[in-house]
Amino acid sequence: MDSWLYDTIVNHPLVVGALVAIIGGVPAGIITYRLQRRQAIKDRQAELREEHEEHERNMLSSISSADTLLDNDMIENALETYKDVLQVVSAKKSPEVFARVKNSQGICYRRLALIRDKEENLKLAIRAYEEALNIYTAKEYPVERAGTQNSLGNAYKVFSEVRAKEDNLKKAIRAYQEVLRIFTAEKYPVNYAATQNNLGYAYSTLSEVRDQADNLKKALRAFEEALNIFTAERYPVNYAATQNNLGIAYFTLSDVRDKEDNLKKAIRAYGEALEIRTAERYPVDYAKTQNNLGTAYCNLSEFRVKDKEDNLKLAIRAYEEALKIRTAERYPIYYATTQNNLGISYRSLSEFRDKEDNLKKAIHTFEEALNIFTAERYPVNYAATQNNLGTAYFTLSDVRDKEDNLKLAIRAYEEAINIYTEEKYPLDYERVMKNMKRARGMMEDDAND
Repeated sequence: MDSWLYDTIVNHPLVVGALVAIIGGVPAGIITYRLQRRQAIKDRQAELREEHEEHERNMLSSISSADTLLDNDMIENALETYKDVLQVVSAKKSPEVFARVKNSQGICYRRLALIRDKEENLKLAIRAYEEALNIYTAKEYPVERAGTQNSLGNAYKVFSEVRAKEDNLKKAIRAYQEVLRIFTAEKYPVNYAATQNNLGYAYSTLSEVRDQADNLKKALRAFEEALNIFTAERYPVNYAATQNNLGIAYFTLSDVRDKEDNLKKAIRAYGEALEIRTAERYPVDYAKTQNNLGTAYCNLSEFRVKDKEDNLKLAIRAYEEALKIRTAERYPIYYATTQNNLGISYRSLSEFRDKEDNLKKAIHTFEEALNIFTAERYPVNYAATQNNLGTAYFTLSDVRDKEDNLKLAIRAYEEAINIYTEEKYPLDYERVMKNMKRARGMMEDDAND
């Protein structure tokens, strides 16, 4: 550029102003646009935050409503609400909320399993708990993880009643053991004790299918751990429940070893439970523990011959206490079970005193049980009670009306055999057939005299 032209341009005030506007500065229209754009972005961000917060509020409100429904046992309504929430919540975007809802879903399905479709609902419960546990890691959510693991263990424990008993009980035990890594006795004493009680129950049930003595010892250890926390003074209800479970474990162990010693320990544990479980305050639990106590005394009577009569009387007293609560109208199955147990005790007591009178009482109780235990609804219980009834009539035939009572005994055994077929129940079939042959043999001998 020529020097004169350059001087003219840079020194002319109008030209300099134009250059500043075009080259050195930013036009006013552009500045205004950028400010408006920036404000629009801020407004949109605020709008989105508000929309997100409203969405969060609505979602949490829905979850709260579902929780309330669940607390009020409106299980299906709660489940529908949780399903609606999961339509807008994902594990990726809202992991904590997703896990919480999945855990609640599991609770719904587990409770629903107690009402209908047990197997299917338990499968759904287990799946829901496992989805929650994918998010509830021990590092980030230790307490939530422990709670969900405990629920998972409970679901597997109930599922073991439906299928794969051993396998599902082992899964329950693993779940409870995971819980105890977090719920230690020092940090979470009550949760620790509750989980130990659950663990003990699982081991006790597992003993029915594998390693009986070993698993019962593990059950006893777990119940005793629970009782270190669940004292009668601080947690009376939990104390009583755990003592009852401890009694059951000792009772079952008595079939394996140290019969007298373990039965006495069972009786002592039931007695501890009954200090809390009174008929007035906890009638159902009172009846349950009294029935267990009666069975322990009845079994002890078979071992300690010199105290047999006394122990049978104690058994009868316990069963009669249970029957004050377990009426045919309110608790028909429990009523029938306890009546059958009572009949066995009366029949055994007839060996020591008032033979005819106690046998008549035994027959009456067995017939009471059979009003509930019909062949159509409870075939196995029906057969067992019919066999007991047959034996009572057979024994009564030694005292009076020999032919009539033998006929009644044979008829009862025949009823039992209709259920206890050789193919399905070979051991029971053999036992009842032996009883029936004895009764028929006595009938023939009597006819030949």
